[in-house]
Amino acid sequence: MAESKRVFIFGAGFSKPAGMPLAGELLPLLNAALQVEEMREWLDSLQKRLAWLSGRDCGRTSLKLSIEEVFHYAYFDAEAHRLRQHLAPVGRGDGPGTPWRQAESIQRWLSYLEEALRDVIHEQEQAADLAPIDRWAASVREDDAVLTFNYDRLVERALSAAGQPWNHGIGPDGDWGVPIFKLHGAIDWIVAHRSESVSHSDLLFEKKNVNRADGKTGSIEDDYRLWRWRSADKLGKWIAGRELQVRDGAAPWTVGIAGLGAHKELHRIPGLGAVWVGGMRALHDANRAIVVGFSMSDFDAMAQMQFAEVAEARWRAGRPLPVLVIDPCLNEATKDRFRRVFRCAGFVEKEHEQFDWSTV
Repeated sequence: MAESKRVFIFGAGFSKPAGMPLAGELLPLLNAALQVEEMREWLDSLQKRLAWLSGRDCGRTSLKLSIEEVFHYAYFDAEAHRLRQHLAPVGRGDGPGTPWRQAESIQRWLSYLEEALRDVIHEQEQAADLAPIDRWAASVREDDAVLTFNYDRLVERALSAAGQPWNHGIGPDGDWGVPIFKLHGAIDWIVAHRSESVSHSDLLFEKKNVNRADGKTGSIEDDYRLWRWRSADKLGKWIAGRELQVRDGAAPWTVGIAGLGAHKELHRIPGLGAVWVGGMRALHDANRAIVVGFSMSDFDAMAQMQFAEVAEARWRAGRPLPVLVIDPCLNEATKDRFRRVFRCAGFVEKEHEQFDWSTV
């Protein structure tokens, strides 16, 4: 009997057993990396207010903020400061203490957190125990596909160790091996101006625009290209000193990850549109989907909408997509979200490192 075509959908919980932090564990790590006292005071204030809203305001440790929550609520906090500027007797830039400047400080602290995220992910990945991921990789078949929201490279490393070729659905190896669609980008991706060539790396995406002029267009997808480092050593040096590795007069290179919060500007990574289209096509063609460590939370609203579009089309065509969710922390709210998106959803309340992959 022919084997079914599977799509694996991975969130942070898939990498957790290997030692990678969850969203709720990232904030202390980022804080420790930054050591910015003013930012800590603002985070303490935000935590107290959210604890009050949640009804858990008895103690400062009663509410653990996820980094996604910090970014989500920070935008509202900054907007409240901008509104107060309407009542200020001075202009926006008239001194460091104006409400407008306070809003700018919040935005600056968010940028610090995003920058620290690159270092933390890389450091944690270097120390990761691949055994739980290797166990899954040993079960992967050549017609499988992976959709992952994780920035780390654990899936790629495990498949390589198992001798299984893989690709990112774009770039020179786009048709060879198991496609790994990195829906939020990857720690080893580089966004660089199209005038620059990044040595020791593979070009993943360059948009072909027949109307493009020689100069800058002002559009990231036209002006920039997406690359991937080939070696872990080069990646480590890039992460450690990325702000120093840009030639005079050139646009800065950036790590190709989409950032934090409910609203991620995915379009700022050239080629990520092709990744999403390829991932949704794989989901449309699959015989079944297996979800691990992804809760379909409100911070994943875009994923909910894109998955629902595929699920509805299949449902109306008479070929609903059966989905299996493997998660030891399932609750009724999570189950309801999956049922609303896919309709046909089953659940296994077990750690994936204990799951028998031969049964799917």
